[in-house]
Amino acid sequence: YSFKDVFNQEIQLENKEPVLIKKIIIPIIQRDYAQGRNDADTKRIRKRFLDALYSAIVNKPIILDFIYGDIDENGIMTPLDGQQRLTTLFLLHWYAVKKEENIDEVEYQFLNKFGYETRYSARRFCEKLVKFTPSFNKETLTIEIINQSWFPLDWKKDQTIKSMLVMLDDIDEKSFYKYMYNELPPIDLMIRTSGELRISNFLLWQLSYAEFYFPSKYFPDFHEDDYDKALAEYTKRDRRFGMIKNK
Repeated sequence: YSFKDVFNQEIQLENKEPVLIKKIIIPIIQRDYAQGRNDADTKRIRKRFLDALYSAIVNKPIILDFIYGDIDENGIMTPLDGQQRLTTLFLLHWYAVKKEENIDEVEYQFLNKFGYETRYSARRFCEKLVKFTPSFNKETLTIEIINQSWFPLDWKKDQTIKSMLVMLDDIDEKSFYKYMYNELPPIDLMIRTSGELRISNFLLWQLSYAEFYFPSKYFPDFHEDDYDKALAEYTKRDRRFGMIKNK
């Protein structure tokens, strides 16, 4: 089953009637969401897990058979193991439905059936996040989210919320960098022919720290010697990658 399919699945309880999973609640006794921490080990784990999830999306599905927990008679599942991965799947599905335009709200109501209740702020954040649709035109999702009127300043201190924001930024970066632009590496030199001094929304992510060269020739007339001139000009540039110039 996918994360979405888990909800409303019929589960046979021991010596009881089958029940449908109606909600997944990460209980207060569980630790904070940790897959968004910024220490080296967690970064490595996060990258590996996201790589596996994206590979499952574009190539072959994977089976996550390590999630289990208690299910009560009301269909409320309380995970005993796998809550970290469930939370990452919740964030990934949120990103997918918000990034894709024109998805009816009914199609992602299942996101409201997930709650991270280690504390009140984490629970409210998940509720607000499901209702929120970002513009995706800010530098990061974190910047856009924390500047919303519904995001109190003290939520920045909540370790679960902080980790969720880091994970969302990594999901967003991986989506742009690896899948929207066919895994192109960062670009060193951008040559825009015909004398036009603009890039027209082209490869904005890869061009973040690129050098630009704007020859007046049109592309059909741009030959090897013109390319050599562009490279010669490039070698004169002082590339600082966003840093200030040393004096």
